[in-house]
Amino acid sequence: MSTRHASFASYRSLIFQPTLAQPAMYEDEKSCINDDLHCKRKTYNTIQIDHLSNGHLPDVGLRPWLVVLGGFCGQFCSIGMINVIGIFIAYYQQNQLADLSPSAISWIGSIQSFIFSFSGLFCGHISDMYGPRWVTAGGCIFITVGMIATAFCEDYYQFLLAQSICASLGAAGLFYGTTAAISGWFSARRGLAFGVAASGASIGGICLSLIFENLSRKSFQAAVYAMAGVLCAFSTIATVATFSRLPPPGTQRYRLVKLYIHPFLDPVFSLYTASMFLIYLGLYVPMAYFASSAIADGIPVANALQIITYFNVGSFFGRVLLGLLSDKMDKFILFSIITFIAGLVSAPFWYYSHSEATVIIVAVANGFCTGGILAMFTALVAQISPAEEIGTRIGVFSGVIAFAALASLPIAGAIVGMDGNYNGLKIYGGVVLIAGAMVAGSVSFKLSKVERSCG
Repeated sequence: MSTRHASFASYRSLIFQPTLAQPAMYEDEKSCINDDLHCKRKTYNTIQIDHLSNGHLPDVGLRPWLVVLGGFCGQFCSIGMINVIGIFIAYYQQNQLADLSPSAISWIGSIQSFIFSFSGLFCGHISDMYGPRWVTAGGCIFITVGMIATAFCEDYYQFLLAQSICASLGAAGLFYGTTAAISGWFSARRGLAFGVAASGASIGGICLSLIFENLSRKSFQAAVYAMAGVLCAFSTIATVATFSRLPPPGTQRYRLVKLYIHPFLDPVFSLYTASMFLIYLGLYVPMAYFASSAIADGIPVANALQIITYFNVGSFFGRVLLGLLSDKMDKFILFSIITFIAGLVSAPFWYYSHSEATVIIVAVANGFCTGGILAMFTALVAQISPAEEIGTRIGVFSGVIAFAALASLPIAGAIVGMDGNYNGLKIYGGVVLIAGAMVAGSVSFKLSKVERSCG
């Protein structure tokens, strides 16, 4: 064992085990530990903890990759369902909710994104206490029931209850349970593992959009029933394949400050959360409005709905390739570059795209960048978090950015207004993404500064 690893082992025992009398021969090691503790107090940095404590993780073998399979199926259902919200919004505008404004209809997708993100506050902590399987099992039940109930909906409030709340609670359980499990099994190949799991979201978006596009021509109920059946099958696989590496500690005392306030004492974590808050204000805007804006530009409805499929094709390659690339270079620099490009794709490229061919190109490019962002953002939280707090920290992080997800689509819908002009929406989405990319870039600078100060 290297000196650095030995130092960390002693560091952990000093924090998590009772203090014991030490012989004089260990004075040099105690001095090294005290230096590490001083650095920890000075910077509140946790990236070194994650780097050292996870050095022994397996990264290879059947069990870790079974967990990745569970993550793939979990994201097929959770993010895959979120990815097709644009199809539902476009369909509702033309059918059940045609008498409502785009801003009002967008609340269905906005609340769905909010519930999905905010539920991380509870799902992450429950996963840390009892293991991820309980969380994914609950997610399997809620997402199936929610989608079946959506088939019976006719009024606005019914769509909110079934699709925005019930199904989203299920999606949250599947996503946060499987994500927390993957974090505990990988270190050197964490980016690849998250990328492969996140590709399930793109495959899910493609499959679910194709199911809806083809079956909705017969009836809305048939399309949603088929989607519910597919989601039930994949979420069941996710539940069976998901398990934690370490035995869960069981019920722990609920401490609000320790769970939800203490992580923000880490300036790196706080800065990254701020960057993702800005990014989430614009991240789902293209996803939700590609189809609607294409219809407004005169593209036939059937072809406009297929644009979401092209978006998810681009997202698949972004999730896998950028997840793999993130293991080879600075993750935060790559993250900020991809986010900046996503902002440029929205404004000016989407702004000047009005034909079907150009909109498809923009959708693929935006999907590639968005897929990379969604594949990497939880891995970045894991990178700057202690291993035993990953689930909770992902939950805290998601709980904050949930408010950005809640506000983003209504803001975008209000910009569109009743006149159906989507140009202002495109500029808005690009500006907030570029702003978030600039803040994310400063996170890498902060990490470099912390690492230099800690030697």
